[in-house]
Amino acid sequence: MDNPHRPNPAEHSRRVVLTSALGAGAAALVGGCSIEHLSATSAAGTAIDVDFGTAEYFPLLKSKIGVGRALSSPDILDSLQHLDRIRPALYDAEIRFPDTGYPSLTPYPFAVGADGEISVQRNEFLDELFTGLRDRNIEIMVQLEGGPQQFWDYSADDRPHLFPKPDDLARSAEAIGKWAELYAEYPISWCTWNEPSHTLTGSPDRLAVKQMTDIYSAYTNAIAPQGLFGMASFITPSTTARPALGGRTHLQASIDALRERRREQPALPFDYLTLNNYGEELGGLFDGARNALGTDFDHVPLIQAQSGVFLPHDWEKRAGSTLEAVRSMKSLQHALRVPDLQTFTFSGWIPHLITYQRGRALQLPLFHALELYARMPERRGAVRGLPAGMGAMAASDPHRSAVLLWNESEQPQTVDLRLADLRNSGDAEVRVHHVDAEHGSPLEDGDGAFEPTEVTVLDRAAGPVAKTVTVAGPGIAYVEVGAAAPHPVLDRTGLDAELVRKHTHADRTASPNGTVSVRGNAYGCYDAVRAIAYVGVDGDDGTALVGAEYRGLPDELPVEVEADGPVTRPGSAQAMFGIRVDYLQQGRAVRSVLWHGDTCAAGRTNALPWGSGGPTADVLVETRELDRIRDGRAPLVLPLASRAPSGWAAAGAHAILSFWMDSTGPGSQARFVLG
Repeated sequence: MDNPHRPNPAEHSRRVVLTSALGAGAAALVGGCSIEHLSATSAAGTAIDVDFGTAEYFPLLKSKIGVGRALSSPDILDSLQHLDRIRPALYDAEIRFPDTGYPSLTPYPFAVGADGEISVQRNEFLDELFTGLRDRNIEIMVQLEGGPQQFWDYSADDRPHLFPKPDDLARSAEAIGKWAELYAEYPISWCTWNEPSHTLTGSPDRLAVKQMTDIYSAYTNAIAPQGLFGMASFITPSTTARPALGGRTHLQASIDALRERRREQPALPFDYLTLNNYGEELGGLFDGARNALGTDFDHVPLIQAQSGVFLPHDWEKRAGSTLEAVRSMKSLQHALRVPDLQTFTFSGWIPHLITYQRGRALQLPLFHALELYARMPERRGAVRGLPAGMGAMAASDPHRSAVLLWNESEQPQTVDLRLADLRNSGDAEVRVHHVDAEHGSPLEDGDGAFEPTEVTVLDRAAGPVAKTVTVAGPGIAYVEVGAAAPHPVLDRTGLDAELVRKHTHADRTASPNGTVSVRGNAYGCYDAVRAIAYVGVDGDDGTALVGAEYRGLPDELPVEVEADGPVTRPGSAQAMFGIRVDYLQQGRAVRSVLWHGDTCAAGRTNALPWGSGGPTADVLVETRELDRIRDGRAPLVLPLASRAPSGWAAAGAHAILSFWMDSTGPGSQARFVLG
């Protein structure tokens, strides 16, 4: 995808201070003009050092980003084209069954005949929405709120009892199951919605816990096996211990009830846990959710299904403000460091990222902030020297280096950036963007135009670059050094195959006091939009693992692997670094093949939790390319068809691709680019 931004000539009067890889006191030819060395010309500003030389742990993953909210506006269909500027991993679509006037429920999809037979009909709005998301390889999450009106008297209910338990849960589930089957061709993740103040009894008590478990079981059993299943929009107060729940938190009591239900119904799926947050502290919510899940739900990741940076009433009033974008980047930075958080969803796609006026889409500051984040490489660099009130993220690869700065205070901040150890090669441009009341904020003082405030050609990008930037208060500034051409990794498309689902694993462990954490901060994420897998381990021990299940895979699959830091001879008896393919026929794993290098402990016992083959695989293939990528990259080709069981390709070429890094040494990380 080409860079959509073009220089704004009116902004070129801004002073540009750049330094390429030259000695002190020298001048660089930049854009045909001699630009003096920073130390001789810079205005007074806080010095900030950005070091791209060593990869920091927790990359800037694009697979963490989600957007969405209630399907209440017909403008949502027009807005799909704007997703291409952000390319999120997930779209969270709320279906509120009481809101019969929403385009997602017009005409109303449920009817009951005189004989009591339930009938359902498709919705053109949903078909167009789901098709647009699937074509972009964006995961579809549908949050189910309430039940069909035929089985529940909406008129008798009001807040806080907005979504109580249906009067006839069995019939409501039957209707939901028939309706969901209409969309079986789409890979949908289904989720029940359970914010305590809006649903069921209106209070996080034992009755609400039982009702939620009943609803989840009924709806999930009616829809399964089509898709993935999650519950249930827990919020920060859900982490508070309550006497009415025997000293347990609402989260713990709900997961306890689900555990018990799964003992009765072992086939009841539970694929992810969803959280909502508006303006409250995030860390306690993540910790509380992890403590509730314990160590027996290691296949269940955390999903932030809704996130807003203000309390609910303020959130609605401050939609489209620069401060919203600034605080959202601060929240995102926190979320990126949570190893078992798969997706962090920014709520209010319309009207917080985009709003419509007189039929015209206006892109708002949070949209532009995520648009800039989407341009950043994943390999995180270190930022040092930030003044109070400011935050930053930095990343670099051989094609692009970038720094995203934000200022939460009301006063502008001038900073002197020194970008060291840029990995770029060849000629480059330096581009600067601002997001503030005057840039990219049509609801504040600006006109909504969003183009670079500076564009300068830099002759050499291999050495340090210095740049002075003033960040408005509040505001965001973005500095990018790189080629003007599309980025070969960030702008790539997904696999030409049908994504069935992702498989996740969180290596959770409990301390003696019961607090649950992720061993070695191990993470595993899959970006289906770009067909890239990421794994990492930040301790001596820890299992980093993620799987992507596809149908229609090619006979041969090229994979480019890039790694930072796997040790040559890990000391752990569980050490593993490789790619495993589990071949599926009729939904069952029939053979597994593991491509590995010299990091494959012979006596390891940690099994891959899906497929077949246990701690290694049915067939082991030594792959020397995986040994050559330490602190580098190497291409390899997986001969899928030649290793497959007979009839695999004819049966749909269905397999799980798993990317595995176990106990490979502190700070080890790897990226697998498919296709």
